[in-house]
Amino acid sequence: MPVKAQRSDRVERQGVGLVIARGEAAGFAVREQTGNDYGIDAIAELIDDETVTGQLLAIQIKSGSSYLGETKDGCYIYRPDAQHVDYWLGHTLPVIVCLCDPESEIVYWERVAKDTIESTGKGYKLAVPQARQLGKEMREALMDLVTPRVASSDYTLFSIEDVSHGMAKRYLIKVVLNRPMTKPELAAVIRDMTAKTAKRRYSRNAMVKGRWGEADAHVVWAFIYASAADEKKANYTCRSLWIDPSLDSKYAPSPLTGEDVGDGIIVDWEQSPMAGLIENCHGDFDKEHYLDLVDPIVAIVTGCLAEIRQALQKWLSGASIEANFLSETKSARQQIFDAYDALANSLEATYECHDLDAPVERMLAYAHNIVLYHNECGIELWTAQVRRRMTASALDNANKCLKRIEYEREKIL
Repeated sequence: MPVKAQRSDRVERQGVGLVIARGEAAGFAVREQTGNDYGIDAIAELIDDETVTGQLLAIQIKSGSSYLGETKDGCYIYRPDAQHVDYWLGHTLPVIVCLCDPESEIVYWERVAKDTIESTGKGYKLAVPQARQLGKEMREALMDLVTPRVASSDYTLFSIEDVSHGMAKRYLIKVVLNRPMTKPELAAVIRDMTAKTAKRRYSRNAMVKGRWGEADAHVVWAFIYASAADEKKANYTCRSLWIDPSLDSKYAPSPLTGEDVGDGIIVDWEQSPMAGLIENCHGDFDKEHYLDLVDPIVAIVTGCLAEIRQALQKWLSGASIEANFLSETKSARQQIFDAYDALANSLEATYECHDLDAPVERMLAYAHNIVLYHNECGIELWTAQVRRRMTASALDNANKCLKRIEYEREKIL
């Protein structure tokens, strides 16, 4: 028996087609989101004189008569759920809702904002004006909503690293900002730098160049820093990951959890779980505030290093295998990563604490190296034997720093 297409599916596809056509008439390139959209069905990019601008809009598409049945004061009333409203209001891209009438081939739209979404007590409603129809005449109104442009002089490519392997060409970049930016501006920088990086032809050696030649990158990681000083302390503002959708999933890195800011780029805006330790890091970062930050970090990392050493000894003796080591130390490595992030986000130590701060930073650096040895990139870069040796060395160096920390802390009490 032949499979019948659901009418709702046909109506939905008609709606997507209408939005693409009407969006193009308004001077936008509209790209449907083919993955899990979580409330965003398409991304529209402003076209300026046949040139893409990188300025975007996110679109939620609803199609069919069921969305056009309730009217009031010349508007169609759309009633989204709270989960979608929270998602749209918190999205980095500006969001519009499009209500499509396949019979008349008209698309009605309204932006989603705190002044357009109304709480009803039990839910929410959005009034979509019947006079606001997607098309050429709406270009200027839509242009007022798109993400901002950021001048290339407002940020600097600090470094680019080729981390390719035999099955994927991959880059890791670090970008330093030259002025404070909003989240939409940061997203614009990330999109621009990711697109440019994917077209780079840099290779770390002749073997990699011979493998990938003139191919575009399959993966781009980006780390954004507020200043060169932040980059030095590995204190990134946000990080992102783009994976070419054509890359076989078995050769792709683990996906990043975060927000899709367009072009398939996922940005992680989340703060470190250790951020609560630095709530008191304000302008008068005196000794007591410094110790309130450092003492818990040192205690946490000391315990983590002990766990890692115990697991490493079992691995070295042959009583365990690498998979067990990674499983047993997963929590400890994450806590070290968070502690490192918390210290990097703190202010400079007061002069009185400088001699203590130096061994604390060195200890965290050695501990953080252990994390790097056993993350995805580390496992690809080094053999198990090399990783074991480097981990043992980092543990010894970190423990030497702990002795110095004890000595310097006694001096300032």
